[in-house]
Amino acid sequence: MLSTWLRRPVLPTALAAGLLLPGCGSGLFPEPESQELPVYQVSQAEQVWATPYRLGEEWRFRNAAGYERRYQVKGLADQQLPGIALGSQRVQYYRQGLSARLERVDSGYVARPDQDKYLATFSMKAAVPKTTELLTVELTWGPSRLQLPATAQPAALPADVRLLPTATLGTRQYQNVWEYTSLLTSAARVPAGAVRQVYYTKENGVVRFVEANGTVWDRQ
Repeated sequence: MLSTWLRRPVLPTALAAGLLLPGCGSGLFPEPESQELPVYQVSQAEQVWATPYRLGEEWRFRNAAGYERRYQVKGLADQQLPGIALGSQRVQYYRQGLSARLERVDSGYVARPDQDKYLATFSMKAAVPKTTELLTVELTWGPSRLQLPATAQPAALPADVRLLPTATLGTRQYQNVWEYTSLLTSAARVPAGAVRQVYYTKENGVVRFVEANGTVWDRQ
């Protein structure tokens, strides 16, 4: 699985800035006293959350009117992220970080300014034992940021997130679908690309999203 992840950052500048490789001389992180520091990796079992993100993979969606949208995995990164313990000025450990970006590639898409170019980003950071740094898995879809429940039990999920044991979405049936609702804010002006609902599985990624205007896009 990890052999498919690139070893150099390929994310947009804004995202990559938060995922700098150690030892790159940026000055943003103090240098460690020793290179023999613990490195915490994403486990084989946890890597299933990264399954949908293969370089070049396309996610195709269709709405009721027959229009299609295509989103392609354009970049991957596998990095060791430095960790600084509370009250310390030195790197204490490294944790593995996997990340990906998707771009919309269908002919109906009109490119926007660079800061809005990428439709979605995925990130995953390994847990650090005996600290508050838990395994984190996040997806940014349009203006919505979703915390994927990699460690949460269904009973502990937020009120606007629920686990559907099975769900038929469009013409396909899925198992263990995470449904995110109430993604729209109360702002008077709805952001471009805003969605009100997202449906997600570990194995497939996003399998349905519902735009602010109610248009439903189902994975093909």
